[in-house]
Amino acid sequence: TTMTTDDLSEHSIDTLMRHFEYCVDLVGIDAVTFGPDTLFGDHSASYNLPSGALLASGDTEYDRIVPAYVRGLENAGEFSNVVRWLVKHGYSDGDVVKAIGGNTMRVLAQVWA
Repeated sequence: TTMTTDDLSEHSIDTLMRHFEYCVDLVGIDAVTFGPDTLFGDHSASYNLPSGALLASGDTEYDRIVPAYVRGLENAGEFSNVVRWLVKHGYSDGDVVKAIGGNTMRVLAQVWA
């Protein structure tokens, strides 16, 4: 999906999921997962830390907007909105499982074995 500057005026679950779909298109569903950092921590503050340079490098249109929060994912209790979004957009049960932790568990089992 092509994103424009106008699309960036509000950070929502839809803009987050566009990033997810970009990654799926780039590397496939078997290599993409949501981690616990999807919801925890002060993400806008991280843009102001030296390590935040990884998040806001100045290389993309996204760097001009620092989100205070993501509408639809304001707290950990709303992670089920990711699952709802995936189902609504036609992802199979198997692909949903991969994205919400199955891929993480598979990789950890391979690495730690």
